Amino acid sequence: MEDLDISDYKVTSEVHVFSEGESVGDDEHIVISTFKFSLPKNHSFSLHQNVNEEVAADDDGDLVVQRKNYTPDYSLSIKHHVNTSLDLVGLQVWRGAFLLADFLLHYAMNEDTDFKICKDDIVIELGAGTGLTSIVAGMVAGHVVSTDISKGNILSLIDTNIKQNSKWIRGQVEAMELDFCNSNYPEKLVSLLQNSTLLLAADVVYHDDLTDAFLSTLKKLMGMGRPKTALIALEKRFVFTLSDLDVVAPCYNYFYENLLQEFNSYDVMQIDTSQITQYFCYERVKELVLFKIQEKRPLP
Repeated sequence: MEDLDISDYKVTSEVHVFSEGESVGDDEHIVISTFKFSLPKNHSFSLHQNVNEEVAADDDGDLVVQRKNYTPDYSLSIKHHVNTSLDLVGLQVWRGAFLLADFLLHYAMNEDTDFKICKDDIVIELGAGTGLTSIVAGMVAGHVVSTDISKGNILSLIDTNIKQNSKWIRGQVEAMELDFCNSNYPEKLVSLLQNSTLLLAADVVYHDDLTDAFLSTLKKLMGMGRPKTALIALEKRFVFTLSDLDVVAPCYNYFYENLLQEFNSYDVMQIDTSQITQYFCYERVKELVLFKIQEKRPLP
């Protein structure tokens, strides 16, 4: 059997159908989509040109909790491809990016949680693609590094989207190259990695070789400098295989088995996504999963 050439396979994300998109230039496969979202009622964030919203409270003076069906008042403008070859799927928008964005808004903007992002924290997104999650991280963190492989103009696409949504960014969001298959990082990136506290990744694995490279990179980065937390979002994709004679999710199963093996000295937890308020307008399917990885804490 010939080796799989992933550049021969075309894939399409359905996420853009939940947005308002228009063609860019003469290429009908590139659009700028407007993705709507809401913010927690008790957030302390304001646009550069707007004042803070008044915090709502009930008759007892308690904050009104943000509900899932809250009308979206805001939007991000994201340039992306409608379809690509399999090796350039980062040029599209995927559901995992929105799940991570929801998590950041839900926890980082609510003070009554044990997950905090401070204005001085450095956040690194791996395989950032269009940079959507990095931009949301930039709403709450002082410095975000949006990384991906330098292929298919992905880094310039991230730069474009950062500029288009600069009004949302409280500190700095920048794009830098980080290739899972090349561990020789420039000095500036090494310094940022060593001082980072949070690593993000959304839908970055879609075949076994890439999974191996991603987990190897993640394990290396987790051991660099300051203690870190990693958040990984991905969508189980089911297919019928002759070997199993059943509908299975082979890429996810391979990822999960190797995640537990590679990070057996860490705390690996699957987060209950039903407890995360949905702020972005997208279809949060049951196949979306979210993992949290951090160093094991000593027993009291």
